[in-house]
Amino acid sequence: MNMHSTALKTALAALATALLIFLLYRYADRPLAEAAFALRDTAWHSMAKSLSLAADHLFFTFLIAAGLVVGALDGLQNGLTARSRHVLHFCLSVACAMLIGDALKEVFGRARPPLLFTKGIYGFFPMAGDYLHYSFPSGHTLRIFSAMTALGLILPRLRWPALGVALVVGASRVLALKHYPSDVLFGAFIGITAAVWAWRLLYPYGRERR
Repeated sequence: MNMHSTALKTALAALATALLIFLLYRYADRPLAEAAFALRDTAWHSMAKSLSLAADHLFFTFLIAAGLVVGALDGLQNGLTARSRHVLHFCLSVACAMLIGDALKEVFGRARPPLLFTKGIYGFFPMAGDYLHYSFPSGHTLRIFSAMTALGLILPRLRWPALGVALVVGASRVLALKHYPSDVLFGAFIGITAAVWAWRLLYPYGRERR
């Protein structure tokens, strides 16, 4: 797959994602958030909060930092091997997704679900600048999707199990009342796109010709 093909597929995926986000925002986000709210005192809610820890911001920050150090030392000692390139791909995928996500959260300023249930606030408030308006996209989702997509590209046999893990963690953010489904969808798109493009940049001619 060349750069042009990747760009075209990314554009088509972006259009499809935008349409789905619009439909979710208009017709499904609030009903599904209300369904999750009804489960707030159950084991489902507690389990969702626990599952969310798999994509904790601080954990991934340290993971990226450690990966960059290990990759750099390996590269200095052994040259740019497949191993060091894989580590770099993983770190680049997650770091780019996190940076993009943090910027977009600020720009869109979407109110989180708790504001709907406590104050009846729903929608976007650009540049609101506080945690309760950082719902779109889901940071946990983009972190886990970028990491699991990178893992699936590096180890193709783990692609589907890794995707399953990402889907479960993404869904947990809705059950934990931290995000709406459209936030999760956008986070997944950012994470997958970041990992695919990081792979394309590191392997412009495919893995077999690196």
